Amino acid sequence: MKYDIAIITVIKDKIDLPGLETIGQILRTANLKICFVAVDNDSKGFDAYSLIKKYIPAAVIVLRDKNYGMGHSSNRGAAEVEADYYFFLNPDTAIKDLNLLERLRDFLREFPVIGIVAPRVSYPDGQIQETCRRFPKWYSPIAQRTSFLPKDFLEQHQYKFLMKDFNHDKRRMVDWIQGSAFMIEEKLFKELGGFDQRFFMYYEDVDLCRRCWLKNRPVYYLPDVELLHAYGKGSAVKGNLIKGVLQNQMARAHIISWLKYSLKWLGKKI
Repeated sequence: MKYDIAIITVIKDKIDLPGLETIGQILRTANLKICFVAVDNDSKGFDAYSLIKKYIPAAVIVLRDKNYGMGHSSNRGAAEVEADYYFFLNPDTAIKDLNLLERLRDFLREFPVIGIVAPRVSYPDGQIQETCRRFPKWYSPIAQRTSFLPKDFLEQHQYKFLMKDFNHDKRRMVDWIQGSAFMIEEKLFKELGGFDQRFFMYYEDVDLCRRCWLKNRPVYYLPDVELLHAYGKGSAVKGNLIKGVLQNQMARAHIISWLKYSLKWLGKKI
């Protein structure tokens, strides 16, 4: 069976129940054929299969024997079903607009040149999350995570990188969007080869968007629809930088992915 849309979520040790409830409601009420695919990266704290099936009985669930990372497991989920469009979604999200998937799909159908479209993402308190960004510079992680550089330079970098210089209430083309929530046509996703599996965590979304742009398929931010994201900043390092990196697996993954991304795109332009 081929679906109109496949929602693909990768789980590791946590999933928000309000998000499962809204997805279940969407599947029951939508006029589209939608499949929910959950890829569990060997969660230890709960029985992912039983929990998800309780809320979404028709869910397709892939249980993995270890943590394969975000990009690798997203590709694995996409390989489970055929669908016209894939909607990649973090497990700590809740969809406010039950027509969100249909509206994103309709946008891509109306403008078929567009490669990726992403909705507005907000924190639970209603504050907007800067999910659309400019492509990072080689020094972006240093500017984000340290205070080694001049304060004015750091503030200017963050202002530009997070695109705080434009009205987030207006739709527009952007360099890239975070992988917490976005839609892409199945055909294009397969043409691109999916996510680059060399990135265990972080930068797989930046890389995918760059490859979209190389195919002249723009990335679009669409604030007309919205979802909530309980963003955890798992790679954040507090206190001593070196000690923090050694103790924080996600921080190490972020740095490794930054190095891989920098080497892959060194000297290349869009």
